[in-house]
Amino acid sequence: MPLNTLFLRGTVCTLPVLLMLAAAAPAQTRASDPGQTNAAQPPATPSPIQDPPTAEAPAIRIEGSASQGSLNLGRVPKGWQVTVDGVPARVDDAGRFVFGIGRDAATADLVARAPHGATLERRVTVAARDWAIERIDGLPPPKVTPDPELQDRLRHERELILNARAASDDGIIGFEIATKGFRLPVEGRISGVFGSQRVLNGTPRSPHRGLDLAAPEGTPVLAPAGGRVVLVMPDLWYTGGTIMIDHGQGVTSIFAHLSETLIAPGQLVKAGDAIGRVGMTGRATGPHLHWGVFWKEVAVDPAPLVPALQGRIDPMKPRPEPRPEPEAQPSAAARPQTD
Repeated sequence: MPLNTLFLRGTVCTLPVLLMLAAAAPAQTRASDPGQTNAAQPPATPSPIQDPPTAEAPAIRIEGSASQGSLNLGRVPKGWQVTVDGVPARVDDAGRFVFGIGRDAATADLVARAPHGATLERRVTVAARDWAIERIDGLPPPKVTPDPELQDRLRHERELILNARAASDDGIIGFEIATKGFRLPVEGRISGVFGSQRVLNGTPRSPHRGLDLAAPEGTPVLAPAGGRVVLVMPDLWYTGGTIMIDHGQGVTSIFAHLSETLIAPGQLVKAGDAIGRVGMTGRATGPHLHWGVFWKEVAVDPAPLVPALQGRIDPMKPRPEPRPEPEAQPSAAARPQTD
């Protein structure tokens, strides 16, 4: 597999030798211990996990291309556990798991472990993307950095979002998103793209972590996929009216700057259900929907996951955001951490 490296540790590397020993050793000899001799051993407890993977059954498979900001579907043998850059991924009974790759990642390190001790590692080389960078100078400092008196409120709101994101369950919709994608939550002009970044008064701000869709205020916002509502807040400082939906497998969506929320925490929704209305609440200079998608704490790009956007936007190319009018510049200056 080009640009990828696969390592096999533990029992997997010793499998050919163990198979030879098995022909001569007593039945109770444990294949998981390469130091065993032919001496009689206590009976071993049968393992319900399938045999370690072989060349005919690769251990860590990835479907689709791995690029910066991508959401990916992987597969491992049944019963194995997986971490991606040290973060545990949820593995279902079929060995499937979903994982995201960050905006600036150059590689992704996947480790799969079996209960009997085998470990496999795979380092994936991530396809790099171009990002739109906009420089704005001469802004008043208070418009670039939030007032220190706001820090307690911002910290509390950040914790609300982190806790809601951590509540993701084992729902299968996360798998469907990784393979089939989302529907568009609102029709509108693309006014902001994932990964773009502003440099304000010479200081780089946080990259934009979502897709902005400009639409008239009050336009219904529809759930792009099914899931469970885990957060509804009417007036967060950065994002205003805010909703979060858990799609399962660590995949969540956040919808910001809403003028109205139409659902309640704990409610189950399906794709196409009305969840809110477009607004310009929070740090917004015009009516639009900010839509962010995350795997755990990793922000991923919604655009490549929406079939309806194919042809409208090239996810690998930069697309500058429209520069706001001079009177609107200050309030649009700082990118929120929750975006």
